[in-house]
Amino acid sequence: MTTKAGISLGRGLQQLKAFQSTGLIVLLALLIVPSKCLMAQTTKVIYFMAGPKDHAYPGRHETKKDLLVLQHCLDSVTNIHGVKIVTRFIYDRTEHDINDMKDAAAIVIESSAESSSKTQTHPLFPPSTDKRGYDPEITHYLDQVDSLHKQGMGIVILHWAVAASNLKARRLYTQWFGGGWMPHYSMNPLGIWSVTPIKKAKNHPILRGVGPWTYKDEIFSKFMVIPEDSHRTNLLMGEAPKTNQGPVQTRCLTWAYENGKERGLIWGGMDYHSALLNDNYRRFLLNAIVWAAGIPVPKGGVESSAKQLQLVPPIRDRFDDM
Repeated sequence: MTTKAGISLGRGLQQLKAFQSTGLIVLLALLIVPSKCLMAQTTKVIYFMAGPKDHAYPGRHETKKDLLVLQHCLDSVTNIHGVKIVTRFIYDRTEHDINDMKDAAAIVIESSAESSSKTQTHPLFPPSTDKRGYDPEITHYLDQVDSLHKQGMGIVILHWAVAASNLKARRLYTQWFGGGWMPHYSMNPLGIWSVTPIKKAKNHPILRGVGPWTYKDEIFSKFMVIPEDSHRTNLLMGEAPKTNQGPVQTRCLTWAYENGKERGLIWGGMDYHSALLNDNYRRFLLNAIVWAAGIPVPKGGVESSAKQLQLVPPIRDRFDDM
C-alpha cells in the first residue's frame, strides 16, 4: 500500500532530481559562457609611430595624418570579430626605452630615415655620428626592441623610414625583413605606378580583397634581400614608365616576412596623403598591419572608408604630368 507520505516523498525525490539536473545545466552554462566571453575579449594593441614632418609641402610626407587615417580605420573596423583592437598613436617619439611597446602586438612606423637629420626623425633609431653602430646604451635598447619582435611584436615600416645607414639599424632590418634599403643601390622613383598583386602569393592573408591599382607615389624600392629566403613571400609587383629617375621596369615592391613568431613588412610608398583614398591601396596597408599584429585578416580584406578622413586635399604639383 502506498501512503500519502510515500507519495509525497516520491514526488519530493523527483523534484530534487529535476532541480539537480537543472542546476547542473545552469552550472555548465555559467562555465561555458565566460569562456566564450574571454575568447571574444582577446585584445591586440597596434601602436602607430609617426616621425616629424621635416620636409615637403602639404599633401606629401604627411606622416602624422597618414597614420591617423589608418588608426581611425582600425578603430572603426566592422568585419574583424573575436578580437578587440586597441590603437595607440605617438608623434615625434624620442624615448630610448621599450616601456610603451611592451604590450604592442604590432608597431607601425612612418618617418624620415634615421640618418636624414642631426635630430631624431625615426621613432626607433636615433641619429649617430658613427655609422658602424651605436653606443652601449642605445645598443641595449635596440636589442630589447629586437627581443620584443622575437616574442611576437610585428613591425611595419613605411616610406623613407625603410632607409637605414647605421649598420646596427641595417642589421636589425635584415633580421626583421630579410633585407632592406641599400645606399647607392636602392632607388626612390616618383611617378605614376601600376601595382599588381603577385599571383603566386594570392593566398597570402595580406592580399585578401586586394586588386591592382594605379596611382602617383614616390616608392622606395629595389631592395637588397637575402636570396631564396623561405621566410619571405613576395606580394606586389610595380612598374612606372616615367619617373623622376627614368623608366622603372617591373620589380617587386614589397614582401611579407615571417619567421616563427616574428612578422614584418616594409613598404616604401606612402608619400602622397591622397593615395589613401584608393581602396585597394588602403586595404593592402590595413591587411598588412592586421596580419603583422597576429590578427586573422577577414576573407575579403579589412573593410574601411577614408573619404571622410581626407585631412589634406589632393594637390597638383610638378610631377602630375609624368
